[in-house]
Order: sequence, then C-alpha cells, then structure tokens
Amino acid sequence: MYRLIVILTLFALGSCQFSLVADDPLVAQVFDKRLHRSEVDALIPESATPEDSVLIRNAYIERWIKKMVMMHEAEKNIPADLEIDRLVDDYKSSLIMHQYEKSIVETLLDTVINDAELEAYYEENKSQYLLESVIIRCHMIKLPQDVDEKVVKECEKLWKGDKEKDFTKLVNLCNQYASTYYLSDSIWYKLDLISQEMPAGAINENAIRNNEVFQLTNDDYYYFLKILDVRDKKEIAPLTFIREQAAKVILHKRKIALLGDLQEDLYDRASSRDNIKLY
Repeated sequence: MYRLIVILTLFALGSCQFSLVADDPLVAQVFDKRLHRSEVDALIPESATPEDSVLIRNAYIERWIKKMVMMHEAEKNIPADLEIDRLVDDYKSSLIMHQYEKSIVETLLDTVINDAELEAYYEENKSQYLLESVIIRCHMIKLPQDVDEKVVKECEKLWKGDKEKDFTKLVNLCNQYASTYYLSDSIWYKLDLISQEMPAGAINENAIRNNEVFQLTNDDYYYFLKILDVRDKKEIAPLTFIREQAAKVILHKRKIALLGDLQEDLYDRASSRDNIKLY
C-alpha cells in the first residue's frame, strides 16, 4: 500500500516519465485503460491548497484504478448474448427523449390550477382519498414558562374573546412570544402532530371527543388547545387536506395529455410530408 501511495504521489506531482503526450502526461494505466493528468487536474478546485490538491489527486487516481480493474473483469465476463450496442442505443434514445420532453413540459405546460378545477377533480375522485389517521382543525398555542405573567394573562383573555380584534391581537402576541402556534380555521392537521406539541398523554382520540377546549401547564410551557373539527380514519379527506396531492395529479394528467398531443401532431406532420415509410 505504501508503495502504491508513493507511486500515486509521484504521478500527482507531475512525473512525466510514462507520458504519451508531452503536455498531458499519463498518470495511471490499468490494462489498456489510461488516465491523463488533465483529467485529474480538472477535478481540483482553484481554491485548493497544494496539500489538498495532492490528496484529491491521489484519492481520485486510486478510485479510478479500482474502477478500471473491476471494469476489465466485467468486460471479460460479458455474456455472449448481451447486445451492448443495442442497450447503449436504447439508453441514449431514452436520455434524449427524456430531455426533450422535459424541455417541452417546462416551456408549454400550464401549471395554474384554479379552485373550480380542484373542486371538480375532488368531487369526482374523493372516494380515493380515505384518511389513514385522525385529523383535526384546531387552534393551539404553546407559551414558554419564562414568558412574563402579564403576557400569559393577556393570552388567556384574548383566547376566550370572540371579536375579530381579539383574534388579531392574539396572533400578534403569538408572533412575539409563542414557541409554537396554529390559529388557522381552515387547515387540517394530523392528530399526532398536535399531540407531539402537547404534554405527553394529554391529547388522544378519546380526549378530543370528550373536550373541545384544553388549557394545560407544566414546568416548561402553558398550553392552549381548541378543537374545531375532527375527521376519523377511513373517512373521506377534506379537499384542503389533500389539495397539494390533488394538484400534483392534475398537473401529471396535463403533462400526459400535452405529450400525447405533441406526439400525435408530430406523427401527422411527418406522415403528411411522406417522411414515414412502411415496408
């Protein structure tokens, strides 16, 4: 191993005694595979120190040697019936096609989805979206114990308020002092997510059905939780809960339709210009 490192270091420092081309010396050879200095130097960042450059060169050369040894053995053991040229052509074709389709999609695909389209898709397909866990709509606030007592009392007052200005003040207060808070009326959360924010064992499926409001405290936090709505496992998920997932499906269908129409258009064009021959 020491001998290999010495040899690699000599190569990396620019030894030209095995050079095939004067300005691009050979740094390693494995059977008929050759590695030139220019290939290695291209990997060295301009900011690398001389010491780092040597380490990077040596590491790359050693990896290259091991890879070429494995490649040589693989080439010796290629099955006689393996059609390498056909496989290479197929792979090349798939890469070219993928890149072309990607370019078309990025240029032409309409990615704007309005609410009416989402709702229509949801109504037609909502039976496919059954909940895998309990979800809830809720308001939740988590205040650290080291918050000033006046802030806690103000939070309690606003929490019980029913005026819009109370809610606005509560949001502002949470922005300043809460470690976590959820105050949207429309967003659904997995029950597990909310449970993780509350004291251990305080919130579970039975608790949220027996209570609508929780106000708890421990050594670390003050907790406020109000349950607005609950959906059970196996129920149909609300649109707001699966909105992002539904949007992805709609876009995927648009993509398939766009590429299908393009393929038909190109076929018709080639056929009309007599560029397709059947024998």
